[in-house]
Amino acid sequence: MNQLDQASTQAPRQVAIQVLTNVLLQQGSLSTQLNRLQTQVTSDQQALFKELCFGVCRQFPKLNSIALSLLAHPFEEKDTDLYAVLLLGLYQLSYMKTPDHAAVNESVEACRLLNKDWATKLINAVLRRYQREELEIIDNLMQMPSVEFNHPKWLVKRYKKHWPNAFEQIIEASNVHPPMCIRVNLDRVSRETYQLTLSELGIETTQGGLSDASLYLSKAVSVNQLPGFDDGLCSVQDEAAQLSAQILNPTMSERILDACAAPGGKTGHLLECLSRSQSEEQKSNSVLPSLTAIELEAWRLEKIESNLDRLGYCAELMCADASQTEEWWDNQAYDKILLDVPCSATGVIRRNPDIKLNRKPADIEELIVIQKQILNKVWATLKPNGYLLYATCSLMPEENEQQIAAFLSEQSDASEIKLNHLNANLSLNWGLEVSHGKQLFPTLNGNDGFYYCLLQKSA
Repeated sequence: MNQLDQASTQAPRQVAIQVLTNVLLQQGSLSTQLNRLQTQVTSDQQALFKELCFGVCRQFPKLNSIALSLLAHPFEEKDTDLYAVLLLGLYQLSYMKTPDHAAVNESVEACRLLNKDWATKLINAVLRRYQREELEIIDNLMQMPSVEFNHPKWLVKRYKKHWPNAFEQIIEASNVHPPMCIRVNLDRVSRETYQLTLSELGIETTQGGLSDASLYLSKAVSVNQLPGFDDGLCSVQDEAAQLSAQILNPTMSERILDACAAPGGKTGHLLECLSRSQSEEQKSNSVLPSLTAIELEAWRLEKIESNLDRLGYCAELMCADASQTEEWWDNQAYDKILLDVPCSATGVIRRNPDIKLNRKPADIEELIVIQKQILNKVWATLKPNGYLLYATCSLMPEENEQQIAAFLSEQSDASEIKLNHLNANLSLNWGLEVSHGKQLFPTLNGNDGFYYCLLQKSA
């Protein structure tokens, strides 16, 4: 056990080194590592800790190119933690207000805390050279896509191929901190009333144009500052994701399935819509909605449960593989299904910047197979005349319109219908209409990248 594991509460930089080392070694996603290790950082240092972790991942393609250009030889795998130290030092020098001498000294000290004193001179020399020659070094590397666009080369090529007209927008929006968007629980309070309440507290917001429940905060705040958050008056959720429940427009008479449900934002939104659709008789008789949420990982299922507890709603939660219907389905068909399949998450890179480190072209090929398997199996649980909303947070046509095209060609009882078919009040003045469904691109101060296609099963 090294010194970084010995203290129950540690300096944010030291824990950030652990997180980044594990991410670099592909031992779990950034969100998984943060969930596991952030308790080792005191509450007053959480903001700095997350800035270090998210910042290095967000700027990784550029920082990685710079670091490799400065090193005579790459670090061996057993010294990946030292590479994390170097990346953190470069990030502080390039993007944070940390004084240069402090950034260098903290990096050198981190080597000692890792019991690798031999690396102190190397780290010191590399960072000081970057300090002196930063502009020249970056200028020499600017022709590399990883430096110019701060994205992996393969991803830049795919964006240019698939979305030449939206390329610049995608790159710009994917490289910044995402805006904070909340979903007002319209079952409890109107958007206008809640917006006024926020304004009275000095929290300025603007209404989103896609979802009738969305508010964008001019400046991000802690959820503890949002009035009624603990009582379920609002939730933090991207506006594009809020379209899911509005497209399906569920009612209390229907049996609903939310497959691949974590972290539960869409589950909660579906339940809010169900509650709003209740008749007075149903409310007086305390009739509960029929909604089942499936999630593969137990720790993520706990997040859904916690989210629903806060909102004051209940659902049938199952820890299972959505594609293994024989293990969880009771043979009672569903009226409506939300299928937000596992995907490359290329539309939400700004929220999951470790995608820049670890996502590979081969991953997409594997995901396409998984998506197809889940779609085919879950389709069997849908009633005749029922509806399935296929959704991803991907920008890859292979996972979206092409996946649906293949499904429709093989599934004779499936047909595509307009996204506002179940909700006449839903405007379709958003996204790009593609061969099947609609593609949303991430926007600088707005929604994330998302894809939707609504399918109906024939009688």
